[in-house]
Parts: sequence; C-alpha cells; structure tokens
Amino acid sequence: MKIKSLFPFFFLAICLSIIASCDDLDNYSTNPSHTLTFSHDTLYMDTILTGVGTSTHILKVYNPNKEALLISTIQLADAANSGFRINVDGIKGDFFRDIEIREKDSLFVFVEATLNPQDSDEPIFKKDSIVFTTNGIQQNIKLMAFGQDYIAFRGKEISTDTLINSQRPIVIYDSLVIKENAKLTLAEGVRFYFHGKSGIQVYGQIEALGSLNKRVQFRGDRTDNMFSHLPYDRLPGQWDGIKIHSSSYDNIFDFVDIHGGIFGIYCDSASVEQQKLTVTNSIIHQVSGDGLRMTNCKATVANSQISNAGGYCVNILGGEYDFVHCTLANYYSWDIRRGVALRFSNTANSIPHPINSMAFRNCLISGSSRDEISGVRSEIEDVPFNYYFSYCVINSVVEENENIVEVQWKKDDNFALLDSKEQNYNFNINSESRAINSALYQDALAYPFDLNGNPRLNDEAPDAGCYEYISEEL
Repeated sequence: MKIKSLFPFFFLAICLSIIASCDDLDNYSTNPSHTLTFSHDTLYMDTILTGVGTSTHILKVYNPNKEALLISTIQLADAANSGFRINVDGIKGDFFRDIEIREKDSLFVFVEATLNPQDSDEPIFKKDSIVFTTNGIQQNIKLMAFGQDYIAFRGKEISTDTLINSQRPIVIYDSLVIKENAKLTLAEGVRFYFHGKSGIQVYGQIEALGSLNKRVQFRGDRTDNMFSHLPYDRLPGQWDGIKIHSSSYDNIFDFVDIHGGIFGIYCDSASVEQQKLTVTNSIIHQVSGDGLRMTNCKATVANSQISNAGGYCVNILGGEYDFVHCTLANYYSWDIRRGVALRFSNTANSIPHPINSMAFRNCLISGSSRDEISGVRSEIEDVPFNYYFSYCVINSVVEENENIVEVQWKKDDNFALLDSKEQNYNFNINSESRAINSALYQDALAYPFDLNGNPRLNDEAPDAGCYEYISEEL
C-alpha cells in the first residue's frame, strides 16, 4: 500500500490559521462606546512610610465587549513627581502604546509607590492617575497615597533618662534596649513601629504615658495588606514584644496599644516587695504567644483589654496581682490556639512559685473555648495559692468557695464584633451581655471611666470588664 504524506495539508492549515489569527488581531472595535471596565476606580495606599516602597497593588482591566480593543495609550499622568510606579502585564514603565486586549479578556496593571521624605510631622498626601485612551475615549483610575516621615532607631540603647515625644513614627530596627539605671518616658501619641523580630528589652525603667485620644502605640512596621481585605497590622507575630527583665521595676503603661507581636509584655522574675508593673487603660491584642506573662511579680492591671493570644491572654506564675475592670477575651483564630484567657500557677518544673495574692474584681473573662481558665496548683500543699474572684463574668466551670464572690460562670460572646475572616474584633459589649450591671460599685470608684472614656457610675451598677455598655438610643 502506498502511503501519501499529509504534511503539506497540515502545513497549509497552520498557515491559514496564522493568517486568520492575524486578521483577527487587526480587527479591533473602533466604536467609542466600547470602553474598558476596571476592578477599582481608585487605589488607596494608607499610610506608608516615606522612603519605603509599598507592596504591589493590582488593578485588573477588563474588556467586556464582544470585539477586541486596542488601547492606544496607558500613561501614568504625573510619574515624574508622584512617586507611583506601574507595570503593565509584566513590563515596567510610565507610558505604553498600542496594548491589545481581546474580547471578554483582561490584563493586569501592577502599582507601587515610594514617597520621598518631606521632613514633616504631618502626613503627606500624594495623588496621581493612570490614564487609559481607547477609541479616543479617556478613562482615569485615581491613585492616592498618604505617607508619613519617620525616625529610625537602629540598635538603639537608652543609657540615661530620656523623654521621647516625637509626633513621627519611630521605626525600631534590631531592638531597643533600656539599660539599667536608665528611664525611658514616652509622651502621649508616640508610635513605635517594629521591623522584623525587633522589640524592647527593659533592664531599667519604661513609662509609656498616653492619653484617651493619643495612645502610645507599639506595633509592626508593615502598613500594607496581606490580602485586599486583611492588613498586616491585624495579624500576630509581626514583631517580638516588650520584655521587662529581673532588674527592672516601677514600669508604667497607661493608655497604650500593644498589638501584633509574638507576645505583648513579658515580666521576668522579680521581688514582690516592689511594684514591677502597672498597666491601666490599655490594650494588648492579637499576639501569637502570651499577651501578658508575669513570673513572681507584683503588678496591677486595670481598665484594660487583653485579647486574642495564641498562648494565654494572661499567664501568671507566682507573685502578687490585682486586676480590676479588665476584659480578657481569647478568640484567637489565626492559627492553632494553645492557651486560654487566663492561666495561673504556683509551680513550674516542680519548683514552687507562691501566689501570695491574685485578685480579679469586676472582670469579664471570655473566649471561644468551653473553659477559659486554667489553674495549676503545686502538689506541695503549703505553697501559697491565694486567688480571689468577685463580681466577674467568667467562661469556665462552676467553682464555689470562700474566694469566689458573686461570679457568673457563663460563656458570654456578646461583643460588638467577632470577625475571624477579616481578623477584626471589637470587645465592647452589646445589649445581650451578662456583664451589664454585674460589677460592684465600690470596686469601680477608682476607675470611674471605662476604656473608651465613658462614665461607668451613672446607671444602676457598673458593667464587668473594661467597657461600659452604652445604649444606641442615648
């Protein structure tokens, strides 16, 4: 049998296909009503540190029409001055010509920005636009960025008494060390942004003295988003934390916001004869380890929120402690949660750590688990294990003894917002909360205003926790 080669036929078919494809590529719509659509009409970048490049933002460009379009030009309008940069389908530049987009197809424009320092305490605003011209029709996508000049501390050591009152963020590289016999005072509104795994090591003394409207902030330095709906600032593990060493006493945190670290505050073993730590009107939130960890310390924590810890919100080993009007809420959901809202123990590795006193008064202790308290007692019976809970709402198993006074042992998830998808939480209580009017008036007298600055002594009784319920009808 004689077999004929089919190669000429295949070759001819391929050539005809290529010619047809070329004809299709040239067959662009010229109808002015055939325009582009976009995933965003405005791209916001808020707030970025000057001199530091942003992450990449994505603009998707669609051709919703049944015919191909030829985009005559894509142009960054003020590329020389704005600090924005664009990349069109993998090609960098600020002006592009004759970009094809097939029918019902799309292309990507990648946008970044680096704002130049302006030597200003005030935020810097920059804007630009990406201009698309198709069939004589211009379409603009607005670009907006707020920047902020900052001060950099690189391996900074505080060796003498120092006051910081900068209105610019301070970015910490390689950690900040407060030496023995030195005191660091942070004025209201100071913002510490920590790069990588940097943190604060306190051998001397720290006083962070914020105010209701100008809290002192401790957070990571990433100001961009992990996903479009999820800022890095809402995630744990962005920086290390604040460690207060054995040599350090009389540390004060008032109106501070500590969030996004591996831990919040860790107090090393010390003498209970001297005050180690006072935390008032403050928030420690969203850490991958413990929020507040204290070993053999004397500490006061009041009118404060300690929430969402991959370890324990509060972890106590020995010492003397007084908690008043605190909200401990553990709804940590970023990865595997290992702890509860409150753990306290008088032993570790068979070594006694006496709890001389530990009081929780007018507190709200809650979380996503069935039981949010873990108490571990030494097998040596004469090691002090002195605890006291009064007028609290606690998500745990019922316990009754002389150290428990007017406690509601109930799970109470009645908070304003618990959004694990967007890692967005608001631990103000809602109208269904058992904490409403459940606290003791006498214990509230020292803290007449809640963490939001609302009065807590004006109605029937104070509310347990750091937030007073305010009716929307008022």
